[in-house]
Amino acid sequence: MSHQIFLILHGRGGSGPGHWQSHLAQDLTNAGADVRYPQFPTPDDPDLTEWLRMLRGVLEQIPADAKLTVFAHSLGSILWMHHAAAFAENDGPKADRVLLVAPPYIVREIPLAGQPTGTTRFYPPPMSAGGIAAAGRETAIVASDTDDFATFAQTQAYAAALDIPIHLLCGAGHISPFYGYGAWPWVLDWALGRAALPPLPNTNE
Repeated sequence: MSHQIFLILHGRGGSGPGHWQSHLAQDLTNAGADVRYPQFPTPDDPDLTEWLRMLRGVLEQIPADAKLTVFAHSLGSILWMHHAAAFAENDGPKADRVLLVAPPYIVREIPLAGQPTGTTRFYPPPMSAGGIAAAGRETAIVASDTDDFATFAQTQAYAAALDIPIHLLCGAGHISPFYGYGAWPWVLDWALGRAALPPLPNTNE
């Protein structure tokens, strides 16, 4: 049986201890799982080159026959799109499952107020359906219809271009602690094979 590994990719600013990603990392670790949760450098002013280098370094340490599940949130989802677009055999293992949660939609020429310069270099992300298919056997997007960083229609455009399914969490904002997504039972159950898509909203916060 293949060794199961969980890789968690945070977004700009990191996820912090109250974020569902941090809860997930701790809960999986407590369950005896192998969890990789890299903390990318200069999280408040991300550098795409440095983040990609670190991601590929982490992936190179994962055995090719591992059963890898990836959880990416916000800018971490955009990072995965860049990785997938240039995916090659020497970039690490192909993921078994990839969950892209709340990928932002930002127009580089019209940055959000206060957006650091480094972040704009992540956009527009490469829309490589072939790369996404090569980097992960199953990839899906989870998005909200009240996200300040992307309309649901914009996120649907990502899903259509990448030829992957998208699942709606109504009224979930950016799917982060501010919107009630601290500990998120569904995502832990999905990680452990006890739940399926579509996702269930968090009702415990």
